[in-house]
Amino acid sequence: MTLPQISAPTPGIFAPAPGTHWLAVAAMLTDLAFETDQMGRFTAFGPGKALGQPAANLLGVELASLLAGGSAEEEALSATQFRSIVTTICLECVAWHGKIRLALFDGGTSMFRLALAPRLVGANVAGIYGILFDLEAPELTLPDCHAGNADDPALRHNAMLDAETGLWSGRTFADELSRRFDRLDVEDQPGTLLYLGFSRATLGLRPAIALRLAEELRDVVRPTDLLGRIDETTIGLWCDGMDHLTAGERAAKFCATLPPLLPQRAVISVGVGPRWPGRGDQTDTVMEHAAVALRLADMACQRAGIEAAGAWRVWQPD
Repeated sequence: MTLPQISAPTPGIFAPAPGTHWLAVAAMLTDLAFETDQMGRFTAFGPGKALGQPAANLLGVELASLLAGGSAEEEALSATQFRSIVTTICLECVAWHGKIRLALFDGGTSMFRLALAPRLVGANVAGIYGILFDLEAPELTLPDCHAGNADDPALRHNAMLDAETGLWSGRTFADELSRRFDRLDVEDQPGTLLYLGFSRATLGLRPAIALRLAEELRDVVRPTDLLGRIDETTIGLWCDGMDHLTAGERAAKFCATLPPLLPQRAVISVGVGPRWPGRGDQTDTVMEHAAVALRLADMACQRAGIEAAGAWRVWQPD
């Protein structure tokens, strides 16, 4: 595999390479969007400063060199481990995401959520796309002109991202979901939509449950899975290639393992809406099937009086 050459950066100058217009869009949604070569060295950044300093200062610098030591609980990656991740992404054309602690320009450190994907040029992997979310930065708030509207279901549904969890909103989730179906039909692969609901929780506790649930799911789902907040008490998870049997096993595991991790051991119900190749089911149909299954799971919880564990149901055609 031939590695691209990086010219020495010119101090004080930042000019993204042609074809990196995605960086400007990604920079609006993340704390840092960047590209690297096959060695994990920065080649381009989104607009603004990179980790608190001018972007030009970091061009050609290896991302692994910025890793900072963290506590045992943070399980920070070593530079050697991280370099092996970069190598695997480039050789096997796979994606990766996880948590890392990076050194900042002011001498401090911060914990980030990092997502990496292969950067293709023609048929070859030329490097990596990356985005960083600062997990220790203060939360953003809506401008005053939106005060009083943040809880409006219509506003939440029509936004690109859910303000409380950072997941796709219901509308964006549906749009992203619809793009998966044609490819799965061509590949003759199933897919499954899981709705994780917590409608039995009190109103005041729901935002905290949604945030915690989103954090837990991000850590266990595959890079190819799709996460979104469907409504106030429902998180959606779409899994390419997963049939109804595997999805049922995952739903049962969610019901057993997630409540102890949530505020006040919130009960989780799961509705499973499978999609089989060749049937022609569209997005709204699959989402309705998952919603029906979730309602059945909620009814089962209510009848059984379950408080420490939830229930799950799989939608089946008549």
